[in-house]
Amino acid sequence: KNGKPISVIPCNIYETDEGIILHSHMRATYGGFVVTNLVNIEESVEMVQNLVEEARKLNVDRIIIRNPFRIFNDNVCDETDYAMWYHGFQIKSREIEIVINLAGKIEELKNSYDNGSRYNTKKAIKFITTKVSEDFESYWDLLQQTLMERYGKKPVHSYKDILELIRHCGKENIKLIAGYLNGKMICGIVIFLFKCKVIHAQYICQDYAYQELRPINAVIDYIIDWGNKNNYQYFNLGMANENEGKTINYGLFHFKEGFGGRGVLRETMVLDL
Repeated sequence: KNGKPISVIPCNIYETDEGIILHSHMRATYGGFVVTNLVNIEESVEMVQNLVEEARKLNVDRIIIRNPFRIFNDNVCDETDYAMWYHGFQIKSREIEIVINLAGKIEELKNSYDNGSRYNTKKAIKFITTKVSEDFESYWDLLQQTLMERYGKKPVHSYKDILELIRHCGKENIKLIAGYLNGKMICGIVIFLFKCKVIHAQYICQDYAYQELRPINAVIDYIIDWGNKNNYQYFNLGMANENEGKTINYGLFHFKEGFGGRGVLRETMVLDL
């Protein structure tokens, strides 16, 4: 617009048994259209049309757009969501994550804990020392061991990956909040800090040998305090659903909701060409 870019959309393109897929963007927090405040309804409709036309030129059979959660938006900007529907996109899947609103007085935030979370947090604080740590190596050892033992999976990022990510994004934007028992790290949460005033929990793990102490409660409580003091708007604790949102882990949702969290929706849109 006036010679300046007002929108981008990051995409992967790949081939499956169903044909060539244009996918925005696999595993990216900022999927979908990224727009400035200069984009209006008419331009949004035109942009989606342009994307469809470009996809046809690439012989794409299906377009999948995984929209970001609205808490990551700097402003209200649902024009491209409407434009996708206008051009025939349908909802492919819905995911929900639990978000804690950090605005207001800290006493009111703590009062929003349910009885179980309040009790377990007080219990954890008696035993667990919580602080910002730069010992990502110890945390990654704990994370890898826990994920493999319980789920047979590896972290999305290796230890080398996370160090590279910190180097590129800055250690002020990626932090480890760790919980210690008698000087030993037994739990922690890696958080990503966004300029739109959102704290995003990327990794949450604990040594389950100490589960009875509820150490993660102490870390979440610490982050809520820290986020409130530093004027963050939201703390995103992540999802507890799989299989494109159709498999629900009610226990995990209940744990996250226990800190006053509420659901925020993310929709993935699809268009078959």
